[in-house]
Amino acid sequence: MRNEEADIGLTGGELDDANLEVLHAGIDRLVAVCPKRHPLAKRRRIALADLAATPLVLTAQGTSVRAVVDSAFAQARCVPEISCESTYMMSAVAMVRAGLGVTILPASAREVRAEPELVARPVDDPAFTRPIALIKKRGRTLPPVTQTFVAMLIGKLEAE
Repeated sequence: MRNEEADIGLTGGELDDANLEVLHAGIDRLVAVCPKRHPLAKRRRIALADLAATPLVLTAQGTSVRAVVDSAFAQARCVPEISCESTYMMSAVAMVRAGLGVTILPASAREVRAEPELVARPVDDPAFTRPIALIKKRGRTLPPVTQTFVAMLIGKLEAE
């Protein structure tokens, strides 16, 4: 976006860049992803205490997802058992499939639905959310097709 290779972007986490304009802001809930045979898969919702008692495959430090997870555990004065860390969400999913633990990912991430042997369960804690934003470079005029897409996307998001 900054070098104008893209008209719009979608970002997770807090946005702190005066060169970017928020076109739409929302909230992305995090989910626990585990194998269908895992004990947590039988639950409709997962509590933070359940996650604290389970080996976790977390995204790397410095990612918006990891910041939310670390903050949630810190607020609860709880130390998670981290079995692995991954730079990419798909790698975290592969590690879960391999039996290395449970991962916590955004519900909107396509990786959550990538493996049919895995299930996603909501985390029943308000701290397991992150802000998301549809953004563009400040002062940039969007091409008509992009404006149409943005309008349709915002309409769909607001209808949910």
